[in-house]
Amino acid sequence: MAKYFLGSVGTAEAFRRVNDELQIAFVSKTLTDSSLNISITKDDIRGGTGAPIQFSFYHDPSVEITLTDILFNESYVEAQLGTKFNVGGNIYKNKDFQASSDSKTYTIPDELAELNMGCGKSQKIVWYSIDNGDWKVATTELNGKVFTAPEDGHVCLRYVTQDDNAHIAEISSNMIPEELFLVITAPIFAGDACEASAGKAAGTITYEVPRFKLNGAQEFTMNMSSNQTMSLSGTALASQDGCDMNNSKLLRIIAVYNDLHWYDDVTELVADEDYLKVGMIPHIYALHKNGTLNLVDNDKLTFDPTFPEGTKTFPSAATYTISLTDKPSIKETVVVSAA
Repeated sequence: MAKYFLGSVGTAEAFRRVNDELQIAFVSKTLTDSSLNISITKDDIRGGTGAPIQFSFYHDPSVEITLTDILFNESYVEAQLGTKFNVGGNIYKNKDFQASSDSKTYTIPDELAELNMGCGKSQKIVWYSIDNGDWKVATTELNGKVFTAPEDGHVCLRYVTQDDNAHIAEISSNMIPEELFLVITAPIFAGDACEASAGKAAGTITYEVPRFKLNGAQEFTMNMSSNQTMSLSGTALASQDGCDMNNSKLLRIIAVYNDLHWYDDVTELVADEDYLKVGMIPHIYALHKNGTLNLVDNDKLTFDPTFPEGTKTFPSAATYTISLTDKPSIKETVVVSAA
């Protein structure tokens, strides 16, 4: 039997909850890192001579998740920083022209927009450089939208104007990161040093996080020798299911193996005695090696004596032998009584 190991980073899919419905936030297939750190704090309870450990107290479970993508995605910024990219806004634009003794004036083709300087103040501004020299603010040189160069040379202009194609996001000091429904899927591989043919893709492992709360930290590091990656980090929040107030779910781990079947590790069948009566639908459970029980669909079972065609309930009081159709060696004998 092959030995299994995890490799690669897989994909990440995130959803927003909008009016109790899931909507796609982003799908990432270009991750360089997808890590889940599951931890819990343990306190040892000691007592007696020499203070030996009597028992341990576990508390403060935590699931921390980090995703790193090589590509820029506006959805990452929106989710991490609690903002939205709106279409249309002010941009910075460059223009250049040649100033000479024949003509030193240039009419800027775009409408100048107000540059927001903060604290409720703004102004229209143009700055320029001649022959790649020092940059200066055009004040006396600017008359409306007409720029007059103070000397001959190649003039570079830079100014603020409106562009309907721009995507603008404002980061507020009242920043609240989003909470997402996150699904991370990575491949499982199989390998064995003594069986070269066993080295292959063998399935997938999926981490399902119902409540993934981002931590609101986004770092932009510009480096001349490598691209800027986008990192999303956060923590899994508790998700309450059912009536048990002391047992919240943080995530689910779903492993699927291509070369294994659900019945491979079944050790025996267990019948629910409350349903061993004529006219009742059988409730048969499969006991697995790890001690878990799962209810088996009756279509996957073989009953002897057989049920009449179209019947799903015990037809008569008798002794029945029940076995797994795909693994007949696993069987259970039950006695069905009258209703």
